[in-house]
Amino acid sequence: MASEQASTSVSTPDIKSAIAELEVPFPPDQVQWRVTNTAKDKRRGQIVPYAGPRAYADRLNALFTPQGWIREYKIETMSNITRMKNGASIVTGKILLTCTVTIIGLWSHSGTGEQWADDQNGMTSADAQAFKRACSCFGLGRYFYEFQGSWVDLDHNLQPKRIASLPPWAIPENWRKGMRPPGKNCNGNGFHTNGANGSSHGYSKAYGSEPSASAHSGVDELDTRILALEKAVGPSLYQSVLREYGRAEQPKLIKDASTKRKVLEILESAMRGVGRLNAVRKRVDPKTLQSLLAKLQAPPLAEIADMKTLRNVVFGLEERADSPSARTA
Repeated sequence: MASEQASTSVSTPDIKSAIAELEVPFPPDQVQWRVTNTAKDKRRGQIVPYAGPRAYADRLNALFTPQGWIREYKIETMSNITRMKNGASIVTGKILLTCTVTIIGLWSHSGTGEQWADDQNGMTSADAQAFKRACSCFGLGRYFYEFQGSWVDLDHNLQPKRIASLPPWAIPENWRKGMRPPGKNCNGNGFHTNGANGSSHGYSKAYGSEPSASAHSGVDELDTRILALEKAVGPSLYQSVLREYGRAEQPKLIKDASTKRKVLEILESAMRGVGRLNAVRKRVDPKTLQSLLAKLQAPPLAEIADMKTLRNVVFGLEERADSPSARTA
């Protein structure tokens, strides 16, 4: 089996073109739209695009053949977690899944997924989340992170009344012609090959070479992007992430480029979490918020300094906001 896999490895001259093709957006017919937030009257919702895990696997198969890549899973569980469901407090658990995707001849990346254990499709959801996050570390599906979400009219099933249209840069043909999201200067390589909650295993060092001027420029751009996230996530959480994942007080003091990328990924995840937090706060009353913070023994929102607390607060508020008592209040 090992010899068969080795025969499908990507040759060194093809690495750049392979990565460039991984970053190309999915065809519009493979893109779906998910409602992430709704207005109080449920008539309008905020939507973002996504693609199913089959689209990701199809792209990997097309570029590297089914024998040219593998994925492995590690599953953990957490038990005795109390949450609100359908207006009632229940004791349940969580599925924590790590997916590692390896492209033979290139490198490996990992992504994580999680879901409530009492969810009938919990394992499937965690699987898809982890797999797609691992793929985004290679650049595949990474462009979805550029969408901030747009508000549209919803039908009685809380689905968009009209099919949303993609911006021109998110069409494969336009991307290959060089179109990119506003304000982005992607070169088909560099930091855009890493995604949220992913980690690198450094297989690419086999092709090691001395850092070029463009590589140093990419590091500087990583520092700029990291610094720009301080305001979005707040100083407490920002400094906590730098210390925990970067072992530094400032991004420029982080010497390793892969560590900088990891810090950027965590901060981007934190920014999305803060966005969800801000959205759900509008749907619950202050007493509900204070009650949850007390139950979790969490500090005031502005003082949250770790990802676990942020995640627990967001999940808790979303559960309460979606409960029948909250909807009728």
